[in-house]
Amino acid sequence: MDWLLIVLRVVHIGSAMSWFGGAIIGSFFLGPTADALGRAGQPFMEHLMNRRRMGVFFPIVAALTILSGAALYWRDSGGLQLDWITSAVGLAFTVGGLAAIASFVGGLVLIGPSIAAQTAVQGELAAGDGIPTEVQRQRLEWADRRMRLARRVDLPLLLLAGLTMAVARYL
Repeated sequence: MDWLLIVLRVVHIGSAMSWFGGAIIGSFFLGPTADALGRAGQPFMEHLMNRRRMGVFFPIVAALTILSGAALYWRDSGGLQLDWITSAVGLAFTVGGLAAIASFVGGLVLIGPSIAAQTAVQGELAAGDGIPTEVQRQRLEWADRRMRLARRVDLPLLLLAGLTMAVARYL
């Protein structure tokens, strides 16, 4: 029995399920609900991301998915053998891996700074009169646009990654 392979697959599949599930919940339920609530949704999202540590959890499970996937890719490819990489199986795993990496980078570039901007403005509003200035409103709109873009990009990339991984061995 190959315990390393079992551990890598459990980590890879378990963390990928958490990452994808979170992307679905965030894209279809949490984000749209917070948007619909407007300013009233900001404290909820701030609590979710910062106090409940969702903003820490998802980068960790995404990183675990990618790192364990990279180790599995290395093993399956025999140390990055070109014959395997260019096979149907190898190409499917390559496309899936690249989609997951693109989603991870997109999350770091789009989601992280958006949450930081929203949190900063909410802190400023809490310390002041609660009425956003024009600059604060623009910062919130910038963050909202980036979060909407992330929702439109992240989920399709994760879906592509998951589907290619699911069928790769059967090609």
